[in-house]
Amino acid sequence: MYKLVETIEEELIFNGIWTEAWAEQGFELEFAEEVLGRCLIYDEANVPVATVEMKPYSRDMDGLNKLAPFKDHPAIQADPNHIVEVDKVALHKDHRGKNLDRLLATIVMFAEEHQIRNYVTLLEPVLFRALKISFHVPMSKVGERIFYKGADVIPAIIHAAEFYENKERYDWFMKTAHKQQQPASPTYIY
Repeated sequence: MYKLVETIEEELIFNGIWTEAWAEQGFELEFAEEVLGRCLIYDEANVPVATVEMKPYSRDMDGLNKLAPFKDHPAIQADPNHIVEVDKVALHKDHRGKNLDRLLATIVMFAEEHQIRNYVTLLEPVLFRALKISFHVPMSKVGERIFYKGADVIPAIIHAAEFYENKERYDWFMKTAHKQQQPASPTYIY
């Protein structure tokens, strides 16, 4: 299902997937100085198809708080110590559609494994809509759609704990989580 990036080869694949997807969307590329985890998501054939990166979030730092009032949101104020920024969310263009569930399941499982209650993020508007409508992800829109580093984004909080504490409400998640496993010997195609 997913694997934390640990080797130089995995990092090259990770960077190849997200930079290609971001450039395609018109986003400006940026590399994080501090990272909690980088995940490569694999499809059913053990091919790496998506990425996601988790970074520290601080209510006291400017970062995302300059763009939207994340630090003022009740979910952030209620539990400021279990909040992480999710970034580098990308699906390789040849594997979109059928792998969004794997990407989302990875984000939720990472949160549960690391006791993350909420994620702060900037989502591309079509992805925001898909997560909200198709996958019923518990999210809060934190501000209006804004132009940021090359494209429009929606500031949002993904309420991960609400999700993983109520897995039975999400049939697609139960199916995805049960059929997926960490790849034993990944197939590299990039």
